[in-house]
Amino acid sequence: MKRKFAFTLIELLVVIAVIAILASLLVPTLSRMKERARRTECLSNVRQFVLSCHVYANDHNNKLPAPGTNVSDQTDTHTPVFGTNGCAAFLSYTALSALDCPNLRRWMVEKNWRNQPEYGIAIGYHYLGGHPGTPWTPPPGTSNYWKSPQSVTEDPFSKLVADLNVYASSITEVLAPHCRTGPIVHDGRYYLLKRQPGLWNDDPVKVGAQGGNIGVLNGSVTWRPMSKLSVYKASHLWDTSGAYGYW
Repeated sequence: MKRKFAFTLIELLVVIAVIAILASLLVPTLSRMKERARRTECLSNVRQFVLSCHVYANDHNNKLPAPGTNVSDQTDTHTPVFGTNGCAAFLSYTALSALDCPNLRRWMVEKNWRNQPEYGIAIGYHYLGGHPGTPWTPPPGTSNYWKSPQSVTEDPFSKLVADLNVYASSITEVLAPHCRTGPIVHDGRYYLLKRQPGLWNDDPVKVGAQGGNIGVLNGSVTWRPMSKLSVYKASHLWDTSGAYGYW
C-alpha cells in the first residue's frame, strides 16, 4: 500500500510565511518599476505640452498661451490654473489630458479638483508661460524670483512646464507626483483625519518628493531631483495664503 504524504500545519505556516516575505520584497520593487515608467510617460507629456505651446504661438504672432483667470483682476493668476477662456483657446491645440501628469490623473478628473469656478480650470502641471507681472515676489526666506516667458522668441532655456510639486498651507494641500513608489497627495481630508500638530507646514520635500520633469522653451525636457529644484511662488497675489511650487 502506498504511503500518503501531507503537509503538517507547521509546514503550511512556514510556506505562508515565506510567500509573505517574498511578496513584501517584490511589491516595492514592482512599485518602483511602475513609477520609473510613469516618469518616462510624464516626460513625454511635458514635451508634448511644450510643443503644443509652440504650435499655438505659430498662429498667434509668437505669443505663448496666456493662462488668464476668471476673476476680474487679470493679474491674479496661478501656475496650475488656466482661466476658462485661456483654456478654451489652448485646447484647440492639445487635449486636456495632456496637461496632466499621469500620476495625478485620478485626482484631476474629479470635479472638485478640475473645475475651480472662481479661477478656471486646474491642470496637472505648473505652466510658467504667459503670466503677467513677473518676476513675482519670492517665497519668505528666499530670493527666488522667476520670470514668465511671454513669447517663443525669448531665452530658449526659460522654464515653461514643470511637474506639479506644490503646496498651499492656507488650504492644507500638498501634491508630490513623483515619490519613490508613486504620487503622494495630501488634502484637507487627510489632515483632518491625522489631527497631528505641525502637519499644516508640510511640503513636497517633507512628504517624500523625488523630483520632477522640467520642460524649457527650446523643447528639451529633463528629470531633475528635488535637490536641483527651487521653491517659487505659484500664485501671484496671495503671498503666504497662496501656493508655492518647485521647479
